[in-house]
Amino acid sequence: MDSYRSEEAVTLQTEVRSTQSLDIPVRFFDEDLPSRYQYKGLGIINDQETFLKLWNSYAKEATALPPSVDFRDYVLIFVYDPNYYNHVEIVGLNVWQGIANPIIRKTDWKLSIGGNPTMRKIREAEGAILPEPKVNVAFQQVPRHRRNRSGVTALLVEGNADEPGKSRVIPIPDAP
Repeated sequence: MDSYRSEEAVTLQTEVRSTQSLDIPVRFFDEDLPSRYQYKGLGIINDQETFLKLWNSYAKEATALPPSVDFRDYVLIFVYDPNYYNHVEIVGLNVWQGIANPIIRKTDWKLSIGGNPTMRKIREAEGAILPEPKVNVAFQQVPRHRRNRSGVTALLVEGNADEPGKSRVIPIPDAP
């Protein structure tokens, strides 16, 4: 954990007011996003190319343009429930020595991802077109750590930032 500490990295606790939430096909996380950038429903999107893959999987039938993200200065943190379909949002962010720990609020619906498995089998047998399984994903832009500006150096995905030996983080790579 010491390698993620930085003299310039600030320790802060803040509310998040501009979180976004979208329904994204599970396929994106299984096929398009490298596993080194995600862990148990938490992760980062580090570059424009990956973000466009995500946007295209979300807005396949829509004509909306993706929001602008400056990946030189920012990284997108995301969170979703990997076990059930639940509405999620990032309501706060704790940053300790550059390690971001999002505060998450979610519903407790316990809905199966992809819907009721029995109904899916029945509809599939009938030849019906089945919707693609999706999860609700919350996103938050956070500043990258730069030489002359404090920012996030890693995302805490398991454990506690105060217990380095028991924690797991995803390091934020340098800007693309």
